[in-house]
Amino acid sequence: MLRFLACLLLAAAAIAQIPLPQRYRDAGVVRWGSDAEGGAPFVYLDGQHPERGEIGFEVDLARELGTVLGVEFRRVQAPYEHLVQVLERGDCDLVLNGFEPTPVRRALVRFSRPYYIFQQQLSVGPAVEGVRGLQDLVGKRVGVLGQSQSHQVLLEHPGIEVVLYESNVTAYEEVVNGRNAASLADLPIARALRPLFPKLRDVGEPFGAFYYAMAVRRGEPELQSALDAAVGVLFANGTLERIYRRWDLWVPEEAKLGDAAVAETFARDIEERGPAPIDWGSAMQLLGLGALRTVGISVIAFALAVLLGLAVALLRLHGPRPLQWVALGYVELFRGTPILVQMLLLYYGLGQVPGLSMSAEVAGILGLALNYAAYEAEIYRGALSAIPRGQREASQALGLSTAQSLRHVIVPQALRLSLAPSTNDFIALFKDSSIVMVITVVELTKQYQMLANASGRFILLGLVTSGLYLLMSLPLAYLARRFERSLDRDHA
Repeated sequence: MLRFLACLLLAAAAIAQIPLPQRYRDAGVVRWGSDAEGGAPFVYLDGQHPERGEIGFEVDLARELGTVLGVEFRRVQAPYEHLVQVLERGDCDLVLNGFEPTPVRRALVRFSRPYYIFQQQLSVGPAVEGVRGLQDLVGKRVGVLGQSQSHQVLLEHPGIEVVLYESNVTAYEEVVNGRNAASLADLPIARALRPLFPKLRDVGEPFGAFYYAMAVRRGEPELQSALDAAVGVLFANGTLERIYRRWDLWVPEEAKLGDAAVAETFARDIEERGPAPIDWGSAMQLLGLGALRTVGISVIAFALAVLLGLAVALLRLHGPRPLQWVALGYVELFRGTPILVQMLLLYYGLGQVPGLSMSAEVAGILGLALNYAAYEAEIYRGALSAIPRGQREASQALGLSTAQSLRHVIVPQALRLSLAPSTNDFIALFKDSSIVMVITVVELTKQYQMLANASGRFILLGLVTSGLYLLMSLPLAYLARRFERSLDRDHA
């Protein structure tokens, strides 16, 4: 009892001594950015009890930090890979989301003292044999959360094909599905998600010593100092240990959080280390390869969309009644649902069905083709309907069958009428092809995102990437207009 009262007095005294910037005192709120999509054990929705709202050890930690500092800690949802940018924009005041002080981040933001020490854990699929560590995965695909410490570790092992995901859950699913040989994740994540993936096997012992810390803007050293002091209070009064034990995260290493030497070494490291300067030659080469992949995906997908769209349009106008309804259902389905959902369902959903799994590139091309075919079908249907009935009747009077009439008379004229809107669709698909990055295809936009996250040069690389898109789309539009003019001359 006396010990408990002493801890309370110590905490109360510490709260009174922690100087928090006045603007946060006046607002009574500190906004912390995180991504609930990342899942357990950080912050996530309880699937079995949605009424509980958001849970996780960092939800508990944020609540206790607010208590110590005397303000409300309010969460702001943001994509994990863009938390630094969300922080710099001012949409949140700090980042608290299993955030590791990687070299790139150290040059962009300030980090508080660490509040958790963790290791890395390698997991493999049920059919993978002979893997004891990362050295056995050369030439194999390994999934990892993008811009995480696990990602940094894999980059130090050349020869491993690193596949980036926006969620550790997805990275593990890809191992179970057999698309990847393994996945590397922080040990707390591996422990928390293991019940969801009983087929996975952990190989090797957990390795390394890494830290989670909170990030604040470079110009807010006072907020960083306040967070440092608050973490110290929570460690001293045993609150951190109670939270970690509640979530089965307490390991002997956590006792070092109170060691002054650890805090000093951590502070010295994040000041001394920074990202290497960007190699513009390599960056342009990677962007160029991404651009070529974008062109290839777009051209193949649109060619398939044209063929499928024309077939659907002809079925709607001239097919048997049941097939007309099927064609109508196809158009409404793919126009009425988001392409993002279609892409995720095609790649991840069908990937769980034996025999229907496909590569990311094939899924991306097929997804774009199926979606744009619905729009092309409506363009061709309108163009076919615009051809005067008299031409069809004249064709039949000349002895042409319906199929011959469509092939030699109606469809060529309809294609000429549809050329302008189809060109617009192709340019739209060309830009929408960036959606395939959600299924791990590294095209131009994804390559830009990876380079920008690695270097912090979002504006300059963004301008270069936009320029590449413009250089590729303008010639396409010019060739389409020239082809249209040639058809007009032939028609005349």
